[in-house]
Amino acid sequence: MLNSTAIQDALADLASRSDEIAVLWLYGSRAKGTATPASDFDLAVAFREFEKDPLERRLRPELLAQAWQDALGLAEGRLSIVDINLAPLTLAHVIIRTGRVLQANDRLRLIREEQRIGSMWEIDHLYHQRHFA
Repeated sequence: MLNSTAIQDALADLASRSDEIAVLWLYGSRAKGTATPASDFDLAVAFREFEKDPLERRLRPELLAQAWQDALGLAEGRLSIVDINLAPLTLAHVIIRTGRVLQANDRLRLIREEQRIGSMWEIDHLYHQRHFA
């Protein structure tokens, strides 16, 4: 069984060899340093291409999690992957603020995602909080 650091390194390597992944983040307890041995690995991905089919778009992160679990010999449920472009704004904001980039195959895309989510947070959340809370 691989330790947490080895698994994170292996995940970064898998992402670096994938043509479909632009950015891979680790978030949650593993990124914050509060994980227990039973904790899963919470990952967010920015895919290079937008999947037009809604079902395929919904399944893509789950299928990726299954493929990577198999590749690393991890038990089912040890990896949880979300598409950062489909994640609710509050989750996406947590990912970019408290998460850690494991692999950035496209540095410009990383910056764009951080700016997009930060701007949406300011416009959609902070504005309404200031004016209507």
